[in-house]
Amino acid sequence: MSKRFALLATLGLGLVSFAGSAGAITGNYTDDFTHDAVGLLVFYTPNTPAGEDPFSHRCSGTLISPTLMVTAGHCTQGVDEGRAYFAQSVAPNYDPAAFGGFGGDPTTGYPYLNGVTFHRADNYGFPAGFPGTNDAGVVVLDQPVSPANGFGALPTAGAIDRYLAASKDKKQARFTVSGYGLSDQDPRPVSFRERLMATSYAIEGESTFTDANLKTTSNASQGKGGTCNGDSGGPVYFDGTNIIAAVTSFGMNGHCKGIDYSFRLDRPEVLAWINDPNRVDAG
Repeated sequence: MSKRFALLATLGLGLVSFAGSAGAITGNYTDDFTHDAVGLLVFYTPNTPAGEDPFSHRCSGTLISPTLMVTAGHCTQGVDEGRAYFAQSVAPNYDPAAFGGFGGDPTTGYPYLNGVTFHRADNYGFPAGFPGTNDAGVVVLDQPVSPANGFGALPTAGAIDRYLAASKDKKQARFTVSGYGLSDQDPRPVSFRERLMATSYAIEGESTFTDANLKTTSNASQGKGGTCNGDSGGPVYFDGTNIIAAVTSFGMNGHCKGIDYSFRLDRPEVLAWINDPNRVDAG
């Protein structure tokens, strides 16, 4: 189950589809056993009455310390409680009839048991309108997690601009995306609930979107891939590094094709908010 934000009324753009709640990894994806700091985040609806399904939506996120995960603001908007799962395959035995008909995996416990619980999820300021959606968020885990391959790392201020400037053309500005979202949306959703990864590249860096958002291809051409529903909040790494340039945010196509937009983390004000233990939660 994924939560999709069509911001026709809120932001005035009818074609915008927020990936988290957009994005599984699409196109030429592979199983991701490399980025084990990337986890599947399950969020619960606040104050769910007894006997009703507490599951709200799922997103992806990245550990940058033992208890702090970076994700998207639209994932953490209005919610604080849930679970994080870090296995590459979170729900290999998913059963729609599990957990009293709510659905889930009775072996792994997804999405109601096991994993690592959290009771704090902060929203940087989503929704804020285009182009600056303020689509960053963090989740604070109740218990520490230490990924075998190391934590994700925040970028330095202006890192994307320097990276693009150093590339001879945009297609050489490569990025690695990772997440647990859908792998296809056309003609029907395909969801493995597995951590997948793909390589994408930057396209056209001059539009008004790119002050706040990194714009990359999501087409499966030239061996590349992109993001889809459920990948929201997942990392967009500078290729070959553990440095998170941006978090998956939204796409302009409901079938997860064409162009991906990810919210840039390489701005001083965003970095300061993430690193502040007393950060203000916008809701």
